[in-house]
Amino acid sequence: MLVLMGMGRAYAAYDHQYVYWQEVLKSYTHEGRVNYKALKENNHEFKMALQTIESVSKTEMEAFDIKQKKAFWINAYNVSVIKTILDHYPIKRGFSLKAIAFPSNSIQQIPDVWDSPILHTAGQNLSLNDIENKILRPEFKDPRIHFAIVCASIGCPVIRSEVYTQEKLDQQLLSQIQLFLSDPLKARYDKTKDTLYLSPIFKWFKTDFEQAGGVIVFVKKYTSAGSFDEISDQTQIQWLGYDWNLNEEHSK
Repeated sequence: MLVLMGMGRAYAAYDHQYVYWQEVLKSYTHEGRVNYKALKENNHEFKMALQTIESVSKTEMEAFDIKQKKAFWINAYNVSVIKTILDHYPIKRGFSLKAIAFPSNSIQQIPDVWDSPILHTAGQNLSLNDIENKILRPEFKDPRIHFAIVCASIGCPVIRSEVYTQEKLDQQLLSQIQLFLSDPLKARYDKTKDTLYLSPIFKWFKTDFEQAGGVIVFVKKYTSAGSFDEISDQTQIQWLGYDWNLNEEHSK
C-alpha cells in the first residue's frame, strides 16, 4: 500500500496489490454481483481503497509501466462505478424520458452519471467517460478491457472478485473474455442460421475490435474449442439486448 503520513506526503512506493480494494471485492462481491447495501453500511475498506487510488500523483503515474497503468485504470474505473452507486444507493427512478426507458434500479437513473467527475487521481478530475474514453481506450488500444470494466449492470461483464494486477493481467483478461463469451445471454451461435448473437458491447466499441482484426476474429480467438468453430466472415451478426438492471446481490 501507499503509506500516507503528515501533510499527505508519501513515504512508501505505491503498492500495486490494491489490498483494500481486494478486501472489498472478497467481502462484498459474489458470482459477479455486488452487495451494495452491506457495503454502504460497512464502507471503511472501500473508503481506503478509494483513497489509495486517489493518492497517486501525476509523477507516480508517469513512472508506472504499461501493465501497471492498465491494471490501475481498470481498477480505478470499477472503484469509481461502485462509488457512484454507493453515493446514490438505493437508486430511485427519475422523472425524465430517459429514466422511463431504463429499469428503476439502473445506474442510468443517476443524472449525468457518465460525465460527472467522480475520481481525482494523477492530477486529474475524472468522470467515468473520461477514464474509459480518454484514458483506457485511446492509451492502450486493447479491446480486452471491455470485459474487465464493469458498469454496475447485469448486461456488462461480471465484476471479478480479485483486483487486476500487472503480474496477472493477461490471464485475468483472458478469463474475463472467456467467461463473457460463455454466457448465452451475451454470446451464442446458431449454426442453422449461421448467425452470431452478441452483446451490443461489440457494436458500441466496434472500432476497438476492428483494431484486433474485427469482431469475428476476436470471438473465434477467445472462445473454447467447438463453441464458435464454424463462424466465418459470412456469418451474420445480430445484437442481443442489454440488461441495465443493477448487478446487485441482496443480503441474505
